[in-house]
Amino acid sequence: MSKNRKHGDGSFRTLKNGKIELTISEGYDIYGQRIRKRFYGNTEAECRRKYKEHLKGIGEQTRASVEYTLAEWIPLWLNTYKRNNVQSSTYDEYVYLLGKVTAHKLGKMYLTDIKPIHITDFFAGCNYSHSVRKRLRFLLHGLFSDAIDNDYCYKNPVARAQIAKKEQGEKKSYTEDQATQILEFAKTDELFGLPIIILLSSGIRSGELRALSPDKFDFQNNIIRIDTAVKRDGSIGKPKNGKPRIVPVNENVMTFIAEKLNREQPYIIDDHIITESGLRSRYTWFFDRLNKKLTEDGKPIIEVLPPHSTRHTYSTLMQKKGMPVAIVSKILGHHSLEVTGGYTHMDDLQTLIMAVKTYSLA
Repeated sequence: MSKNRKHGDGSFRTLKNGKIELTISEGYDIYGQRIRKRFYGNTEAECRRKYKEHLKGIGEQTRASVEYTLAEWIPLWLNTYKRNNVQSSTYDEYVYLLGKVTAHKLGKMYLTDIKPIHITDFFAGCNYSHSVRKRLRFLLHGLFSDAIDNDYCYKNPVARAQIAKKEQGEKKSYTEDQATQILEFAKTDELFGLPIIILLSSGIRSGELRALSPDKFDFQNNIIRIDTAVKRDGSIGKPKNGKPRIVPVNENVMTFIAEKLNREQPYIIDDHIITESGLRSRYTWFFDRLNKKLTEDGKPIIEVLPPHSTRHTYSTLMQKKGMPVAIVSKILGHHSLEVTGGYTHMDDLQTLIMAVKTYSLA
């Protein structure tokens, strides 16, 4: 039988052997699971005494060997613990995510001064997606653990921080009717229609689109070779999974691309690599033009979703039409085709090409 403490900091219960057990909650682990400490004695007073001794032992560790602010420790930690241990694309993502922490007031605080309440406040005030919050929590927990190992601080505030779970929203995509309207208008839009058609007809990432050059199109076999992408720092590197892949596209779409493609430009969008914000601007302006036309025709306008939603749209509609998930996954690059010496196994490639012919929107 358990008895709650008056101040809500734990509970007592009597075990079968007559001993008293005091259970104290000490926050949460990196997965959001509650951490509990238990103390045993012959009386409640003895349990309390052991708990106080535990707190005293924690409190005595207050001085760090070196004083770092969180913003100072983050690049040192990344360079020491992550740069040579993860893929470059993953490392870039870590730099980007922890940059959000550095820019926050939390970044100016010393590691020894950061408490669970500060971590809780950080997550309570940010409007990041569920996946970003999980990755940030994982990274923060790791960098504080390594700081403890180096005597730069003695507590991991992330472990005891109360981070409210944010419900994961369903990834949005355009409906088949909307995708058809978008593609029909894109055929007539000289400013940004071609990139829109490529995005919706191939499912490639926006960063891959920005790095795409005319020589990556094989119009004889109706495929696009994806082996580069624009990284977060604006440079060109490997695609997200670090491996090149072949993306088959419906032959009618490839015929249209062949007619519209400016082969004199280094990149299909422009003669230089446009920024992420530049892509978003052109993408948004395209929908402004589309919705103006829809309004003139007395049709409902289409909500403008982020550029990445074209990838979700491709995946959703292909599966809806019957394309096997494994095939969709290969095309999207979740499991890249094996590439040896620059050549793809044709058995795999022909399977993908036939799937695109069978299920394509075009």
